[in-house]
Amino acid sequence: MRWEPAPDLHARMARIVRALEFSHVDPGRVHCLRVYGARANAWARIWGLPRVFQQALRIPAAYVVEFLCPGFDRLPQDEQDRVIIHELLHIPTTFSGGVRPERSRGLRIDRRTVERYYRRYRQAADSAANAP
Repeated sequence: MRWEPAPDLHARMARIVRALEFSHVDPGRVHCLRVYGARANAWARIWGLPRVFQQALRIPAAYVVEFLCPGFDRLPQDEQDRVIIHELLHIPTTFSGGVRPERSRGLRIDRRTVERYYRRYRQAADSAANAP
């Protein structure tokens, strides 16, 4: 497998974080990578830095979002945004380095939930574009 930084996807992720007002997410500690050669049946996956490593290495919580290519890059932009939102929903409000499962108390990360957040994101993006 080969990894490379994805600054374009990081910028989009940061824009989505701001638009959705995900104040618990620190984009400076979420790293985006394009991955080539992975055999996973997914478009993206998120990894957190467990607390034991944070304490042992004396570093704060961080996350890595891998975008599996070329599959992810072939998606239309609106679907890519939905995938980014899906991965962001896995970050708990504590930003602890843990990863929220698909089904947790108070939030199910499924197509319906992602679509609800995507509509909120589009409304915020459209409002910002039409602002004087």
